[in-house]
Amino acid sequence: MELKDRQIILGVAGGIAIHKSVDLASQLVKRKASVHVVMTENATRLIQPLQFQVISRNPVLFDLFNSASDWKPIHIDLADRADLLAVVPATANIIGKMANGIADNALSTVAISVHCPILIAPAMEEQMYRNPFVQANIQKLKKHGVEFVEPVSGDLASGHKGIGRLNTVEVILERITQLLTIPQDLAGKKVIVTAGPTREYLDPVRFISNRSSGKMGYAIAEAAHRRGAEVLLISGPGTVTPPVEIECNYVETALEMLEAVSKVFDQADVVVMAAAVGDYRPQTFSNQKIKKTTDQITISLEKNPDIAKTLGERKQHQILVCFAAETENVLQHAHRKLINKNCDLIAANDVLAEGAGFGGDTNIVTLLDREGKREQLPLLSKREVADVILNHVIELAQPKERN
Repeated sequence: MELKDRQIILGVAGGIAIHKSVDLASQLVKRKASVHVVMTENATRLIQPLQFQVISRNPVLFDLFNSASDWKPIHIDLADRADLLAVVPATANIIGKMANGIADNALSTVAISVHCPILIAPAMEEQMYRNPFVQANIQKLKKHGVEFVEPVSGDLASGHKGIGRLNTVEVILERITQLLTIPQDLAGKKVIVTAGPTREYLDPVRFISNRSSGKMGYAIAEAAHRRGAEVLLISGPGTVTPPVEIECNYVETALEMLEAVSKVFDQADVVVMAAAVGDYRPQTFSNQKIKKTTDQITISLEKNPDIAKTLGERKQHQILVCFAAETENVLQHAHRKLINKNCDLIAANDVLAEGAGFGGDTNIVTLLDREGKREQLPLLSKREVADVILNHVIELAQPKERN
């Protein structure tokens, strides 16, 4: 009964997928949540409010001017009590109103009054969903921390097939549960995460790099954000799209990453070095593209600064988490890095192991700390690995907070 007594506002817009909202309301009530339905006028033309009232066992709000039973405005009363606002289905109309602070009906007024997490599950025709103005509104809401359950592809009301179909009730219910049960144990903390590869340029078009995708670092940044932290993501040129709700500073070279981290390090509480930083860079850079004039070419390399070690020497109150991507003697090399770089925690993984390493959605890591503790994790998603790492960070922070 993870949702027992949680106050959930279920916003219902006038989309053809409204029937799924009835099922969602029923599932939430079965889990002992207190469900308060707020409908748009168009939604009431598709389903009578009485149906939601019977299921939720609470009055349904759809007219701000005909529902006052107390001196306190009903939308403010609901907003003050709400643990979550879930808008299911969300039409292009309500998304646009929420993104631009428009309050011209019950649902849009409630939406700008709440001070709780907001979850939106869009449902509309594909050409509407892909419209650049609709997408701009979605991105605007995401930037301000609104969560989305993305629509899926399938049969649409028009008879066409495409993306825009409301996701399943099971997926939406799972996301609601996650949002209401994730601990906010990093609230008030500033977390810096580095991610992705670096590029060390030979000339304007060629560079030395590695296979890092950025997925592990992005997963850590997202997990810290979900747990209430103020997150700064410092990212090299990865292959996946960074989370839009997190501040991101883009860099390319190891020297740029060092400079970016150094500027904000003193204000950080936690720094997670998940980036695959190049160990060496070309000793010289050609301003013009190097021509293919000989059968062989020799490139002289010089060592890049060790960013993690530099931070380890500077740290005072910060918790420093590092990664050790290895291909042999993994734990020995990781332990040496843990000591030499003055890290508090290091995540070691064999990049040659199936399911671990660069590019994939899973990882297999062993966590080592300076007290000699060691935890071997099984094959997990990178999102799950991120949460385990942050659990260890919380444990490491507790003694420091008591001193």
